[in-house]
Amino acid sequence: MKRLLFLTFILANFQTFAQNQNVLFIGNSYTHYNNMPKLFERIAKANNQTVYADSIAVSGSTLKQHSERPTTYEKMKSRPWNIVVIQGFSREFAQDSSVIMTETIPYVRQLIDSVLSFSPCAQIYFYMTWGYKDGFAEQEANNTYDKMQARILYGYTLLQHEFDYPIVPVGLVWKDIRENHPEINLYESDNQHPNFNGSYTIATTFYTAFYNKTSNGEYSPVKLNHDWKTTLITTASKIIRDNYSIFKMDSLSHPMPPPPIMDFSIHEHWTNISIQNRSKYYNSIVWDFGDGSVSKKYHPKHYYEKNGTYIVTLTVVRDCHEFVISKKITVSHSDKYATSNPKKKKS
Repeated sequence: MKRLLFLTFILANFQTFAQNQNVLFIGNSYTHYNNMPKLFERIAKANNQTVYADSIAVSGSTLKQHSERPTTYEKMKSRPWNIVVIQGFSREFAQDSSVIMTETIPYVRQLIDSVLSFSPCAQIYFYMTWGYKDGFAEQEANNTYDKMQARILYGYTLLQHEFDYPIVPVGLVWKDIRENHPEINLYESDNQHPNFNGSYTIATTFYTAFYNKTSNGEYSPVKLNHDWKTTLITTASKIIRDNYSIFKMDSLSHPMPPPPIMDFSIHEHWTNISIQNRSKYYNSIVWDFGDGSVSKKYHPKHYYEKNGTYIVTLTVVRDCHEFVISKKITVSHSDKYATSNPKKKKS
């Protein structure tokens, strides 16, 4: 009887950032200043995560304008996105609730529907921004930092109530740094946009929010004020952890389904194998034969060019979650059933 060594049964899901994750930021200058998405990508890579980050970010854009721009949809369908972050214009969520409901919410819905039509398993996050350093003098309701920040917080909370997606509270990280570390300036000279320290803080906040981990600080770009780096990282971590459940960062858009049935057997003949798949209740399937070759067939066959021991891995997806099972097999040009009848070494 053949003896295939059962190795692993691994459960992974697309929302926990397993590997090779694609992250898209939809926003404006608060996103593209200092190329913040790439700062996030480099921080993630320095923490041993494999991430590709990109953005569709046009200065001054409201979410309505994004919804009307063809390039937004071109970017959405350019690759399957695991995470999509939506950021409104700086004052868009500092308006009265009636204005937000009529002039923003319908376009957020359009953007989300479009994202999910191209990437059905994407996790949506809302990017809460911050108040201007001295508020917005032209509007009495927003003419101080505290007033504007409070209204932005309310506006994004309203957005979350409407769609039930998590908020990444970047604005609250800024608020904490302003109040407890006044020596740290996160603003450009216009007192609105982020300087490099501000963009690094944003990127670190997203890292902590997505992974529920504090950055190791290994990525230290030259432009960063290194005297402040630890404070920026620890403040981002504290605010995210304190608000993790409040802003639903611990929730998943696609709840864990019942696991599929996963089982298969391998028949090996010299260096040829055939697989009998007995798995059920999944949406898609991929086989990795351990030599760089893959297949999406239900009952695949494979030929190994070299003798050796290989890991055969089955990955299935059910309702946006990955399930993985692996087995080890030994094949040989000189032994018809290498796995079941290993040759004895000569003494």
